[in-house]
Amino acid sequence: MNLQPGRWLGKGSLLAEGQSLGHAVTCDVRVQKDEDGFTLTGTWQGGEAAAWEFVLRIVANDVGTYTLGMRLAGDSLQGTAKLDSPPNLGLMWNDGGTVHATFALFPLTRGYGLRGFVRDGRHVYTWETSFSLHQEAIKADNVISLRRRPR
Repeated sequence: MNLQPGRWLGKGSLLAEGQSLGHAVTCDVRVQKDEDGFTLTGTWQGGEAAAWEFVLRIVANDVGTYTLGMRLAGDSLQGTAKLDSPPNLGLMWNDGGTVHATFALFPLTRGYGLRGFVRDGRHVYTWETSFSLHQEAIKADNVISLRRRPR
């Protein structure tokens, strides 16, 4: 899996079945890699609603796919994904079987795209989000600029 550790920022849209206009969504994710897999920690916000915090754990399993475990808004989801080669696909569900989510992860020019569906028992939603790596500037006192700047 080629997910690069760091802070990823996402923007996209969420559309409920039967609606013609989607809601803007934003996502702020910190990706950390360890010897067993990846941990993604962040917030997801759709429209005017409050931001939801989440933690997603991705671990390779012994059959060539990945096992997923997620905590989101007080619910627990688990699932499976194929992430070693395109198309990268995944399926997640909650313990009661009332929530199901699918996703496709694909490379973009400057990051990744994530697209999928969620069914919560009553409604079906579709979303798409593009993620780019946020480069944090590091201040250094020993760096000078040779270019003149207007004062």
